[in-house]
Amino acid sequence: MDIVIDMKLDRQIAKDRIMGRRLCVNDNNHPNNIFIDAIKPAGDKCRVCGGDLKSRSDDQDEAAIDQRHNIYYDTETGTTAGLLFFKDVSAKNSGMPRIIELDGKNALQEVSADLMKQLDKI
Repeated sequence: MDIVIDMKLDRQIAKDRIMGRRLCVNDNNHPNNIFIDAIKPAGDKCRVCGGDLKSRSDDQDEAAIDQRHNIYYDTETGTTAGLLFFKDVSAKNSGMPRIIELDGKNALQEVSADLMKQLDKI
């Protein structure tokens, strides 16, 4: 493995984004989120096609979201444990794999541009 990407995002922002997701009944690939200005729906209609919107029940279940986050942030067995492992390997191996840290609170275009900029430096 040459590169590990660590996208940092405050837990509450992540929860809000999950709870704000809305699915278009016509096409689930139409992104709508009541908490993200760039993809905010048109009232209660899809911002892309005007279709009705629905939400996943597990996206509205705070306990389920907290459980998902607990798994992610668990430093012993969760996703964060894997990240810490690779950071340790990198520190002991002259920076390999390379760890790229991204600020996940930014807009998609900004995160993508930051990632491409960092990849270009490699």
